[in-house]
Amino acid sequence: MIKKYSITLCLILILVAVNSKEIFCQNDFSAGFYAGGGLITGNSFSQGSFSFSIFVESGFEIIPNVTPRLSFLYTQDFNSILPDTRDKYYPFLMGIDLKGITTQYFDNKIFLEEGVGLLALNDRMFSDTNVWDYGTVLSVLIGIDFRNFNLKGIKLGLGTEYGLTFNNTLANYYSLHLQMQYAM
Repeated sequence: MIKKYSITLCLILILVAVNSKEIFCQNDFSAGFYAGGGLITGNSFSQGSFSFSIFVESGFEIIPNVTPRLSFLYTQDFNSILPDTRDKYYPFLMGIDLKGITTQYFDNKIFLEEGVGLLALNDRMFSDTNVWDYGTVLSVLIGIDFRNFNLKGIKLGLGTEYGLTFNNTLANYYSLHLQMQYAM
């Protein structure tokens, strides 16, 4: 069931990325991903985790200098990727967020990116738990822009993200990650 929704969301994000100019009538559109580690919790003690996220970002500004970014997040107990672990269930969280992203450049390559937005997080910390929590997400990233004033190209960065929910199990996550973004 989870794989079905994950695969469906990935296909939608890929189709949106491929058809971005037709959908948004914009030339400034990007897609990317991040991977890293952090902590997850939801009616439990914090557990070490790995995190993975894919996102698409539109070029139109919702308010001056703020662009929307839609992300899918998956974060799971770190033990699930270690060899010789015999647990039958590994806690995880997955969710979708919509953030407003703003970027400040220090020179033509180094930049600081901040984001704040809304979060829907599916808490699966225990095998008998399957609830949706809603809250907010905050992110900060420092990176290098390899585009050299070109509209197309790659941006790399080191960032952190914190997702906090306000209902049900109060699930939350913290991630420290490497991010790659390609502007189309």
